[in-house]
Amino acid sequence: MKINISIIIPVYRAVNTLRKSLNSINNQNIDLEKKIEIILVIDDGKKYNGIVPKFNKNMSIRFVKTNGIKTGPGNARNIGLSKARGEYIGFLDADDEWSENYLKKMYELAKKNGLSFAPTRVYKNNELIGEFNGKNKKYLSINDIGEIPCSYHPFVKKNLINKFENHRSQDVYNTAILLNKKNKVEVIQNDYYKLNIQKESVTKEKGFSIKIDQAYKIYQVKSLKMKNLKVSKIFALRRIKNKKYMEWAQKNKKGFYEYLSEEKNE
Repeated sequence: MKINISIIIPVYRAVNTLRKSLNSINNQNIDLEKKIEIILVIDDGKKYNGIVPKFNKNMSIRFVKTNGIKTGPGNARNIGLSKARGEYIGFLDADDEWSENYLKKMYELAKKNGLSFAPTRVYKNNELIGEFNGKNKKYLSINDIGEIPCSYHPFVKKNLINKFENHRSQDVYNTAILLNKKNKVEVIQNDYYKLNIQKESVTKEKGFSIKIDQAYKIYQVKSLKMKNLKVSKIFALRRIKNKKYMEWAQKNKKGFYEYLSEEKNE
């Protein structure tokens, strides 16, 4: 059976959030003749069968285990990619959601361009903190990844995507590599990726900014060695912004996305 779309979800400590994420897929406004598989890559050794909803016609779910516990989202995504049968790949985190026309619009743009993106809306306790997209809201460019250091989740033809790194922010690095091959990529309008900040969100970890800077440095150096100068530049910019955030956080005692939202509105 031909699969049109594979949706990869790394799952780690997601007992309280996964059902909502899966329901946001189930509630998508999309032609149900499309064959869609959802791949849950379990990275905590737990069983999630009991919280999985009944899916709509032509949507199926697969459970895949990683080769350990807490192996990281990069490894989990790579395992998901190795199992994916779809021509196009979408990514969703186990505590995030999609707006109702997200899948339809992302798929249509990806078929047209091989790659598509959406704005990211960040919520905390169901309150909108901010919406993040490129300077030109119709397109996303590699420069935007440096200037607006939010996570962007691609929808991409499978043969175009690279293997994920096993460092932090590996999704950002992969996005940068994809955008380095194009001048700009269309962004869907009026729909969005909903990023939910949880108590255990990565951005709330102790030492988050220091660990992120270390990852950014790895990507910066690696890109220089590979002569991907645009990619190296955006991680240099991210390191500068990360340092500014650390200084701001000491005074304001707020999180990373609150900082980005305030900086954006200045």
